[in-house]
Amino acid sequence: MPRIAKPLLLSEKQEEILSHIANSRVAGKCHTVRANIILFSAVGLSNVEISKRVGVEPRAVSRWRNRWENNSRNIHEAENNCIKEVELKRFIEGILSDAPRPGAPPKFTEEQLCQILLVASEKPTDSDIPLSHWSLSSLAKELKSRGIVESISTSQLNIFLK
Repeated sequence: MPRIAKPLLLSEKQEEILSHIANSRVAGKCHTVRANIILFSAVGLSNVEISKRVGVEPRAVSRWRNRWENNSRNIHEAENNCIKEVELKRFIEGILSDAPRPGAPPKFTEEQLCQILLVASEKPTDSDIPLSHWSLSSLAKELKSRGIVESISTSQLNIFLK
């Protein structure tokens, strides 16, 4: 028999903000679904019942219920520290947002990307290269010789220039 989760405790202000997000026409769908999960959890519905109502898997309901519970102390502190309602709404939206995705950091900085585009927009003859236009390999060599990048593949260059 599945375990019944206890209802979440929400303050009036939290319920008001979550209702506003849940009924918003401008909030993202993920935020409206997650706000509804929290609101339904507060009235004591089971994860299975909530999942049927909002159209997500029961695991997702459990995940968002747990995230809210894990952050409830911070939410109450923020609310009790008399922050403005708009700031509390942003704080709650942050909790309802996706967690940062794992992965490698970008290999090239924004500055490097700007320099790559700048060099690509120059004529090769301006750099004393006897070409009428850049090929990907000649552009890659020029970027390396100027010290803009340590290395760059022609396929990565092609992606940047698209």
